[in-house]
Amino acid sequence: METQNICKFISDRNEGRIYTTRFVFEKSEECRTSSSLPANNVMYLVVSGKGRVCTEAVTREISAGNVFFTFAQLPYKIESTENLRYMYISFNGNRSEELFSRFGISPIHCVFDGHEGVVSFWKNAIAKAGEKNLDLISESVLLYTFGEMAPADIGEEEHLIVTIRKYVEDNYTDCDLNLQTMADNLGYSSKYISRVFKDAMGVTFSSYLTNVRIQNAVFLLDQGVTAIKNVALLTGYKDPFYFSSVFKNIVGMSPSEYIRGGKQSESESK
Repeated sequence: METQNICKFISDRNEGRIYTTRFVFEKSEECRTSSSLPANNVMYLVVSGKGRVCTEAVTREISAGNVFFTFAQLPYKIESTENLRYMYISFNGNRSEELFSRFGISPIHCVFDGHEGVVSFWKNAIAKAGEKNLDLISESVLLYTFGEMAPADIGEEEHLIVTIRKYVEDNYTDCDLNLQTMADNLGYSSKYISRVFKDAMGVTFSSYLTNVRIQNAVFLLDQGVTAIKNVALLTGYKDPFYFSSVFKNIVGMSPSEYIRGGKQSESESK
């Protein structure tokens, strides 16, 4: 298996709007750490495997098909947990901040999934890149991928709902997650998110978060996790007694009753 990295440098730059500096296919599995302040922003595409990207702000899991970003002047670390392979384009210029703002990219919201379709495009592009066209190809790949990140024909509020739902799925185990903390992390006012979410989903954000947590609690109980304290913590509740009360309000029985009911049903079916 070929394991040698491919790294190509761009010498000529147009610093007025956006310019690329490197186009790299990182094939080694070593952790990549920036101990000093990096000079450039970087767009990454995970080709295969799994890992995580760690910054001072967040730690995010990454896997094949993810596009993720690191930022100029912000230290970071990329760790492989399962044969991680990725490509990246480093870039800078005045347009960088405009693109980050347009697509909701920030040090906290820095990982985007569903981009398996551009992997072959990136591979073909770096294979064709040479000294005379590398700046054009790398910039084209960068901008094309930015373009692929926004869902077609979807408004700002619809896109925000998708973002909120994904944020809840990724963070419902966090006991401190609520409307205000999520709004702060996404860079919106809590009143705006509350209104948009209620109008689109027909329920409040708090009710939606509670339902997600209890659905996952039921799943854990069905999988044989019967320690109520553990189930509570794994679904975002610090207080197991409060968790049991919420569970009963939604499911119609306490977690203990649910467990006993499940065992009785298994006995009756034998």
